[in-house]
Amino acid sequence: MGLDVCGLVRRDHDDLDRALGAMVDPRTSPKELATLLDIFRLALAVHTAAEAKLLETLLARVSGPRTLSMLALQTRIEHVAQRAAADALVGVRPGSLGWYDGTLELRVTVMDHAARAEQTRWTLEDHVPLEIQK
Repeated sequence: MGLDVCGLVRRDHDDLDRALGAMVDPRTSPKELATLLDIFRLALAVHTAAEAKLLETLLARVSGPRTLSMLALQTRIEHVAQRAAADALVGVRPGSLGWYDGTLELRVTVMDHAARAEQTRWTLEDHVPLEIQK
């Protein structure tokens, strides 16, 4: 693709995972944990909005196989679940057992989502006309 949006999405996923990694590190202070959660939630909001807009724009331009709309729907569903899990952490005491359990579950969810990035790239390359990819 001309602008490597899949690469940008991958970097977002890596950034989100780094924040979550620090959020499950017992050496991170409770005050830092709360700040990291705020940063994570903001970064996730920006990421999900950008990815949704990209897929929405793509679907408006490509009358293509159902695979693309299913990919967009699955991405939306996963992002909603990630935001809900992050929002649930707001009410949990940073550094508590509940904090680490919730953060670890969120990290697994984000990593699972990110693991499909290459499959998404291949799907887009297979089903999006080259002129639109550029």
